[in-house]
Amino acid sequence: EVVVTGIRKALENSVDLKRNSKGIVDSISAEDMGKFPDSNLAESLQRVTGVSIDRDQTSGEGKTVTVRGFGADYNLVTLNGRLMPTSTLGNFGGAPSTRSYDFGNLASEAVSRVDIFKTSKASSESGGMGATIDIRTTRPLDSPGFNASVGLKSVNNQSSDESPTTELSAIIYNTWFDDRIGLSLTAIDQKMD
Repeated sequence: EVVVTGIRKALENSVDLKRNSKGIVDSISAEDMGKFPDSNLAESLQRVTGVSIDRDQTSGEGKTVTVRGFGADYNLVTLNGRLMPTSTLGNFGGAPSTRSYDFGNLASEAVSRVDIFKTSKASSESGGMGATIDIRTTRPLDSPGFNASVGLKSVNNQSSDESPTTELSAIIYNTWFDDRIGLSLTAIDQKMD
């Protein structure tokens, strides 16, 4: 028996998802995201065909995504199939609230896979004209046993006088009772000056 792991396994899973889907679906896995020095999930999503990102004006990091030309307000974002609340409330006296989700709040390390459904189908949540973006977190029962990963990242932006941005991330998960119960803990700390 040949067991394929790593980037080849990620590509194989992505091809299988596209082949077995009833609509136009793209997927990016943790293996794909881990190979790039992305600062957040929006930066990782821009590598998918048909997805572009809008950047924050002050930090320059990815913030919201546009799919198939529809702006961020027209995408539905779910986390493990559950609707994600929007994170931009606006100030009540001035700028209005928005439906767009700020992907800058999610680090790539906490995510195992992101599926982008570019066409609607009955089994997926409705509400996104551009796309339905389903973020899948790491699940301990998918890889039984004890697993741990720690990462340290430092980014030095040469275009400004700011000090380097450092990010420390850790993910630990374990299973018990013949791999029937599992617990996953993720911690991410990012310092921006």
